[in-house]
Amino acid sequence: MLEIASRAVALVAIVGIGLGIKRLGWVTKEHFPLFAKLVLGITLPCALVTSFNDYHLDRALLGLTALGLLLNIAQQGIGYLLAARRGRKDQAFAVLNSGTYNIGAFATPYLSGFMGPHAMIYSSLFDIGNAVGSAGVGYGWGMALAGEPGAHRWRDTGRALASSPVFVTYMVLLSLKLLDLRLPDFLITFTSTVGAANPFLAMLMIGIGLELRLHREKYLAAVRHLAVRYAFSTVVAVACWTLLPLPPEARLVLVMLMFAPIASMVPGFTSKAGLDVELSAFMTSVTLVIGIVMMPILYLALV
Repeated sequence: MLEIASRAVALVAIVGIGLGIKRLGWVTKEHFPLFAKLVLGITLPCALVTSFNDYHLDRALLGLTALGLLLNIAQQGIGYLLAARRGRKDQAFAVLNSGTYNIGAFATPYLSGFMGPHAMIYSSLFDIGNAVGSAGVGYGWGMALAGEPGAHRWRDTGRALASSPVFVTYMVLLSLKLLDLRLPDFLITFTSTVGAANPFLAMLMIGIGLELRLHREKYLAAVRHLAVRYAFSTVVAVACWTLLPLPPEARLVLVMLMFAPIASMVPGFTSKAGLDVELSAFMTSVTLVIGIVMMPILYLALV
């Protein structure tokens, strides 16, 4: 128990280092995209390759992918209905900022830091559905509500998924597992070396990108959206823990994923839709802080 708590504290401390070096002026928030490219384009794919290579995939666990998709769509639908009285723009904001989970850049490195590589398998399978739900269904639906013109929306959605190194890595690794194929040892030696840097770089990146500023008149809207998100997450987490016929470790990962932050791409989607980027970025940062605190607490309480 003490070792697990120490690992969680170490990861939080790395986030603090990222925040600290930004305050010292060593880096600025403009450096965040560079760190994001390193993590999402290099270290995380390498860590995933290493974790998947020796893992025997139980096909029953593919249900985690369907669950990731369904939970996204369910939250988007709830957001859409609750915002109906405030008009299409608010509905578009609710759809874009509901349901999505930052798995690749936050939850997977965080979980692997104190649960080990098998936790990455469960979170990755969930994230495939999560990516399609948020960058696919949610993106297209939100843009349509926001009045984004043209038939390019779904084409842009497909292009966004196909250009994501993490999503492409998921699909390649899943295909290899379904075909019972393994990668050669010399390649795994390389990916394990590079992937070992992923937890540090990912947590450092999160600290660099953390921003908690918002105009006062927008706080009520942030509270409203986040209250719906965490009420839904709490209900689903309890259901996952008590009802799903999955291994205990998989159920624990799902419970923790329910408190993962909003995906970092969402403020970009919000900006493209011409909606409130400041509110979206603030909500993303708040959920990041909540995730940093809640995920290890849940682990320590349920392990």
